[in-house]
Amino acid sequence: MKLCKNFVLMLFCCLLTSLLIGCGKENISNQNNAITTVGYSVTDVTGTKLTFAEKPKRIISMSVGVDEILFDMLSPNRIMAVTYLADDPTISSVSAKAKAVQGRVKGNSAEEIMAMQPDLVIIPDWAGLNTVKTLRDMGIKVYVYKTPVSLKEIQDSINNIAYLVGEKETGLKMVEKMQAQLDKTKAIVDKVPADKRRCIVALSQMGAFGAKGTTFDDLCKHANIINGVALTGINKNESLSKEQIVAINPDVLLLPSWEATGKVELSTYVDEIKNDPAYMNINAVRNNRLIHVHDNYLYSISQYAANAVDELARGVYPELYK
Repeated sequence: MKLCKNFVLMLFCCLLTSLLIGCGKENISNQNNAITTVGYSVTDVTGTKLTFAEKPKRIISMSVGVDEILFDMLSPNRIMAVTYLADDPTISSVSAKAKAVQGRVKGNSAEEIMAMQPDLVIIPDWAGLNTVKTLRDMGIKVYVYKTPVSLKEIQDSINNIAYLVGEKETGLKMVEKMQAQLDKTKAIVDKVPADKRRCIVALSQMGAFGAKGTTFDDLCKHANIINGVALTGINKNESLSKEQIVAINPDVLLLPSWEATGKVELSTYVDEIKNDPAYMNINAVRNNRLIHVHDNYLYSISQYAANAVDELARGVYPELYK
């Protein structure tokens, strides 16, 4: 049980890290991902080339983001297993669809994965290359993908995975749908003049997050919101003090809706923020602008990130949606 809780916390940190840290560049030109009528090849972020005689039919996903992409892209009978967090509606947007697949992955056990006899494993670059090497040594095709840190990179990731599983057209349609949703939000929030834009600070139980160049920073840009954490110029791995948050004086505070550690009641956490003397005079608390965005959208690195932009815009500029 302790091991399981530790893994939940590790995966939460990785989800949060996807909002904080960028990784190495992946070739997203698809120039090497040529699909033909008799087979195709794909090159992953490690430079490893995978060749398929036919579309994979026993796929294992090892991240929530890929869970979400695959369930909207494929018939569930081609998915062998997904992460166990796919069942949690507070962090997964496909919990209902996940019921159609029996297999679950709870860690990086190569033996457990091998026992499922997959023909493809899709693993994020933060999971560790030792697991990748072990699986490849066992003869399993493993595709390592770059964790996206912007909406554009998410769209590229969707297209790359679509090529990987032989569903290019479906991937293009998913990206088009995502972009249409972003464009719809943009048409609304663009009505806000530059000098009337509101400032937000996002908080989790681990503190404020969203430095410049992170996924959250990009979400804010698409919602025409000033990201207060980015204004401080802190690095992606630095923490923000209460004094710095007070100095920002945000118009809005974004509070979490998913508790990953099992140690803090969210209602207690919100009350602590409201009643913290350090925060009593900031605009967000004085005007009671403490908002929530579904964390399954906020931390998403799939097409569902467009929902986070929509919910941020609605929460920060509710008057535009009356």
